Amino acid sequence: MKLDYTTRARRNALQHPLLSHIGIQITFWIFAFIFFFILVNFISKAVVSLFPTEAKVHITENIMIAFFGAIIFGTFLGMIDFFIDKRFGRRSFGLEVFLKVILYSATWFLVGTIVSRIGLALEANFVESPLLQYTSNFYSNMGISSSIYTIVMIMLIGFIKQMNNKFGPGVLLPMLFGKYRKPRVEERIFLFMDLKSSTLYAEKLGHLKYSLMIQNVFADVNKILPSFNAEIYQYVGDEVVLTWPKNEGLYNMNCIKFFFAFQDRLISKKNKYENNFNCVPEFKASAHLGKITVAEVGDIKREIAYHGDTINTASRIQDVCNLYNKTFLISEKLKNSLPTSPHLKFEFVDEAILKGKTRKVKIYSVTKR
Repeated sequence: MKLDYTTRARRNALQHPLLSHIGIQITFWIFAFIFFFILVNFISKAVVSLFPTEAKVHITENIMIAFFGAIIFGTFLGMIDFFIDKRFGRRSFGLEVFLKVILYSATWFLVGTIVSRIGLALEANFVESPLLQYTSNFYSNMGISSSIYTIVMIMLIGFIKQMNNKFGPGVLLPMLFGKYRKPRVEERIFLFMDLKSSTLYAEKLGHLKYSLMIQNVFADVNKILPSFNAEIYQYVGDEVVLTWPKNEGLYNMNCIKFFFAFQDRLISKKNKYENNFNCVPEFKASAHLGKITVAEVGDIKREIAYHGDTINTASRIQDVCNLYNKTFLISEKLKNSLPTSPHLKFEFVDEAILKGKTRKVKIYSVTKR
């Protein structure tokens, strides 16, 4: 199954979060450090050209140092990002920034020491010139310059990671190249999951406790995303919308098994929800497959949006779950595209006229055998 860049990036980020963090950091710092050393090379040549003396700039050795330094620094920072996201991801953003500043600083001094040792071993000074005997503070100034540069680059990659978190793994780079500026057609599967009896829960728990329960539920949704390569499209109140490219959603019946895995997770955490909220939340769901249009929308606040009949149909199918007293309904088109499974039962429900549509849509219920 051939996957595009966005799907592969999202799959790697979900299935291998630690390696994903490390890979992003190493890639970024390789380019950042090599650029710094090249910049220093040209500045050094420009300065010594002002004097009638020869100078030798160790560009090859310096690029080697930049490469190894980037690997070491990126590995440490990737591990720090993974640890903080995992342990403090739901704490305040200020605490996350504070911890990263402390750990990043300590890592920079450690890596700086290691890199300087490598430089001494390779005898790779930035530049060799008789002028340096009159400027004994040359290397101390270079150390200060490199530290300032690194701080700026840390701020830059922090911004990049925040943007990556906002749009999702694998989306930022295509956006930079304008992939979504012009609407494009894709074939996707959409899964709508909505809390049953949400009004009753809200009245029973009150606004704050109800919101806290929704936070916990959505956190559980995110915990099982990696196993099914699912992508969160939107959170809308107490509803969450997930999507897959067609092949990814059909593979191993990811789009169907996700919902049952989510149900199982809620049941496994029954005691926690009963102790904290005196209830165990239940969800109804619907899914549909079809062509949609994807495009970048907005100016002040930009996002990637999906438009078309497919997403509307998926939503309307969920609206009739209560009418037919079913928990999980899917369209005939999606049902016919799925492989057979001895663990799932598909039962024809009705040929319904959904709200806002003129043509009838055949819908099926899905249950576990």
